[in-house]
Order: sequence, then C-alpha cells, then structure tokens
Amino acid sequence: MLEFAASGYVWFATDCAGANVEGSPGGRESLRFRRSGARERRHVSASPQTTRSPGTDLVLRRLSERFPVPDKPRLAPLDELVLTILSQSTTDENRDRAWRTLAARYPAEEAGEAAGGASSTGPISWESVLRATPAELEDAVRVAGLANRKAPAIHAALKRLRAEVGRITLDHLDEMGDDEAIAYLTTFRGVGVKTAACVLCFSLRRPVLPVDTHVLRIARRLAWVSPRASADLTYATLSRTVSPSERFRMHMLLITFGRSLCLARAPRCGECPLEPECPAIGV
Repeated sequence: MLEFAASGYVWFATDCAGANVEGSPGGRESLRFRRSGARERRHVSASPQTTRSPGTDLVLRRLSERFPVPDKPRLAPLDELVLTILSQSTTDENRDRAWRTLAARYPAEEAGEAAGGASSTGPISWESVLRATPAELEDAVRVAGLANRKAPAIHAALKRLRAEVGRITLDHLDEMGDDEAIAYLTTFRGVGVKTAACVLCFSLRRPVLPVDTHVLRIARRLAWVSPRASADLTYATLSRTVSPSERFRMHMLLITFGRSLCLARAPRCGECPLEPECPAIGV
C-alpha cells in the first residue's frame, strides 16, 4: 500500500485492478476499481521485471513524430474540477453537453461577478448552481450519466467551499504544493486522484500526469506497470519515470494514441509507431 500525506490530508493507493471510476460518498478515495471486460484478449503472466519495455523517452519521441500534441483550453480550477467530475465514466461529447446545459441554465452573467460565485474565466454561476435543488442539478447533468452521483458531488463541493473559504472558488490551490493539492482535493466527495491530477495539470499547469483509462491501458500494455496495476499505482510510477517537463505532453499524446491506435478491444498494432518495441501485454 502506498501512502501520500501532506498538510494533514492523507490518501491511500493500493495495487488492485483499475478503471476510471472515482470517489465515494463521504469524500474518501474509492479504491474499488472495475476489472477490464472479460472479452478483452490478454495474458497476465508477464511483468515489468521479466518483460522488455520501451522507455518513456522513446515512447514520447515516437508519439510526437506521429501525432501533434493536442491543446486544451485552460479553465479556472473549480471549472476544471466540475468538468472532470462530469467526464467520469462517460464520453467527451456527453461531458460537454452537460457542461453546456449548466452554462445555459446557470449563466454567470445573470448572477454577476460581484456575488463571488462565478468563475472569472468561466460561463457558469456556481452560486446559482448551489441554490438549485438536488433534482434540478441532477436533471442538468443527466446526459453525462451517473447523475445521481455526480450532482451530489458537485453540490457538496460548492457547499463546502462556500463554508470553508467564504467564496465558491478553488483559487487557494495556487498556494499549495502538488502533493498537498492532490491530497486536499481527494477529500472532496467523488474526487479521486485522476480528477485531482486533471485540475492540477490542466488548470494550474502543474507537472503531474493524470491516469485515465487510456493511460492506464497503455501503461499496462507497455509493461511500465504490472498487468493488474491500479490507476493510482500507475500515477505514482509515472510520476517517477516521466520527466516533470514532459508530463503534460505525455498525457495528451497517450490520450490521442489510445483513442486512435491503441484501442481497448481491437488495437491497430500494424499501424503503431511503437510496434517494434511494444511487449503487447494483454493484446
């Protein structure tokens, strides 16, 4: 078991089967991950200790030669947190539809910036979202799936920030180091390490590498981690093996690679720039 502690906040990671479902009621990180689909072809006898694995520098170079590095708009920390909660266990399209619904129903310009509940860079009044009934908020995010979990998580975060900070904002993350910020964010309901890392990576531009379902699958196949390594263990491993200056680029390239070639069910190995070195664990 790995233990990470900072400023009184503690979260734990264990080596168990992984997936991208995060959080649990009451704010503790959920360590129960779904196993990969039974129909996925794989063998699990190999391990990083017995299997030749391409280095992270080689992978980064090959993927950079094949794919452009996608850009991602920079949002305020709270906006990024909510957007990432909406993204859990759904598609980008459904996440974005839910985000647009929130923006349409609770626009920032109607509440006014002076209320302190609207992001200085975002379209949504978080004060208005906080005033919404549970049923109204659940209906607004329903298209993203798991609305009965995501809506309470969003509402709980807004309520807690209003009580603890006096404003609905996560701007105080700027004053925290990376480990402290991860530990703090994972005390929020429904927020796991991946979601917290996304806030740091995309909003604060910190040198962290979020591990979503694509990154986890590729890390296992490349034998960077064991075939049953959890997302949290993979996060800790990549934090040691990928240079801080390259973590954003690595994350974005692995996402593109996972969506285009290293697919979950039918990877296109014949077109893969890593094919000569890839141990193809589980393929």
